[in-house]
Amino acid sequence: MTGRAEYVLDLAGTHGLARPTPPAAPFPSKGPLMTDTAIQTLTRRRVLPVGENGSLWEARPSCGIFEFRGMRLRLTVEDPTEVLFPTDCGLSLIAALNGDSAPDLEGVNALDIGAGSGLYSVALLAGGAERVTALDINPASAAQTAVNVMANGLDATRLTCVTSPLEEYTPDERFDLVITNPPHLPYDPSYARKDGLETALVARRGGRAVYDSVVERMDMLLVPGGTLLMAHSSLADIPRTINELTARGYEAETLEVFEMDIPLLAYAEHKETVLTLLKERRATGQAEFDGSRFTVHALMFRRPGNATGR
Repeated sequence: MTGRAEYVLDLAGTHGLARPTPPAAPFPSKGPLMTDTAIQTLTRRRVLPVGENGSLWEARPSCGIFEFRGMRLRLTVEDPTEVLFPTDCGLSLIAALNGDSAPDLEGVNALDIGAGSGLYSVALLAGGAERVTALDINPASAAQTAVNVMANGLDATRLTCVTSPLEEYTPDERFDLVITNPPHLPYDPSYARKDGLETALVARRGGRAVYDSVVERMDMLLVPGGTLLMAHSSLADIPRTINELTARGYEAETLEVFEMDIPLLAYAEHKETVLTLLKERRATGQAEFDGSRFTVHALMFRRPGNATGR
């Protein structure tokens, strides 16, 4: 990749992912409180630095290196307008999975919903997953995910790429583990792009469309006793997701919380429109943020029942 700027991100903290801090108070409420829910007491919150472009990366890159469970993994994106290079939101879940409370990945059959560039698929396979299915509505995702799996010397025969909306995906099996970082910015026709960036960042129903689909279909996708891992934005009503899954008997755990800039780099010219929509959601208790700062919760849900085997 000659001539391409490459960025190295240390997910342990030396390049901006913060040092551990005491539990922080929620952002000041600017509207009705979110729906009551039994959210586990937070043990740690990482504060990512305020960046002029809203990202840990110094620019919108197409190539970078991240560390996962002692391994240095390389990720590239051939066309950053078609497949979004991982944002801080997506990387936060990788950082959380480096912690002591993260689940064992050895031998699991996993589904990566919204695979994008293949960040999670690469990490899962490197971490010992037996098989990974990378699902994305964007057809450019499949090729990019496969390229990144092979570029890291991983066994591509353990990877299956599927191009389909989640709502129409009907697998022949259920999975031990499902991982996802849904798009979470609210949709507005004024900044509709109909490209890979919109697919990755923007969702209808106030940014909740994919979250709702994940919740609705989880019983069909996950084996009894299986695990759902989710990077959940505070812009998209975290308590609602937790309430709906715990009502079905799922056990919820917060692995870690990250504070960061709202990812507006790709939508800089529409910043005011996006923030206006978010303020409307905050006024009804469906979003939580302060200025241009919000939080991402690395959540783990366990489906009730015993796994029936793979």
